[in-house]
Amino acid sequence: MADLRTKALEAYRTVERRAARSGLSREQVSELVCQHTHERVLKAGKEMGTLPPGQSAPTPKQIEAALEAFTVEQWASLIGGLDQSGTAALLAHIRRERNEPKPEHYEWKMERIERRAIMRDTDLWLAEHRDRLVPISDPFWAGFWRDLAREANRVGKGRSANGRSIAELGSNSSIARRLTKRDEQAGREMKVDDREVKRWLEQMEMLRFEQYAADVGADDDEKRAVAFIDYYTMIHKKYQRKN
Repeated sequence: MADLRTKALEAYRTVERRAARSGLSREQVSELVCQHTHERVLKAGKEMGTLPPGQSAPTPKQIEAALEAFTVEQWASLIGGLDQSGTAALLAHIRRERNEPKPEHYEWKMERIERRAIMRDTDLWLAEHRDRLVPISDPFWAGFWRDLAREANRVGKGRSANGRSIAELGSNSSIARRLTKRDEQAGREMKVDDREVKRWLEQMEMLRFEQYAADVGADDDEKRAVAFIDYYTMIHKKYQRKN
C-alpha cells in the first residue's frame, strides 16, 4: 500500500507538471491527472506480488493496515479472492485482536468482515472435502420421525393424508428411504438403509441427548449447541465402527 501511494504521488506530480504546460482548462487538467494516476497505480498493482518477496504470509501489521484501509463492501470483494491460507491468516488476526479495546464502529466492521471470511473459508473447505462428508443430522431426523409416528398412533391418528399407516411411515425402512438423498454438487448418492436407522435409534435409546449434555457439562446455549453436534456425530460414527 505504501508503494502504491508512492506510485500515485509520482504519477500525480508528473502529469500535473505536463498538463500545466499544455494550456488545458482546470477541468481538463483534473480529468487527465485522475486518469493517468489511476492507470499508473493499476499497472503497478498488477506487477506486484500478493506478498513481498520471501514472505509466505501477511504480517499482523499488514493485515491491520488493510483492515483500516478498505470498507466492508471492498473487503467482501477481496475475501472472495482469498485461498484458505488467506482466510486463516485473516481470521486468526481478527480473533487475536478481539480482546484489545477498539472503537465501537471498528468492532462492528470486524464482525462483518469475520462473517464473510468464515463463509469463504467454509466454502473452500467444502469444495475440497465435500465427497467425504457425512450427514450427521440423519440420526436426529430418524428419532424425530419415529417419535412423531409414536405420538400420532398414541392419539389415534392411524393414517396419514395419503392413506399410509402412521406405523408404516415410522418404520426403519420408511425412515431410511426418506433420509436417502443425492448431493447434486458432488454427484454422490447418500444412501441410508434400515439397519443404520435401527442402530441409531438403539444408540439414542441407550444414551439420550439430555444425559449426554449433562455428562459433558453443557450448561448454557453455546455449550449445548456444541454438544448437540458432537452427540449426533458420535451416534452416526458408532454405526460405522460396528460395521
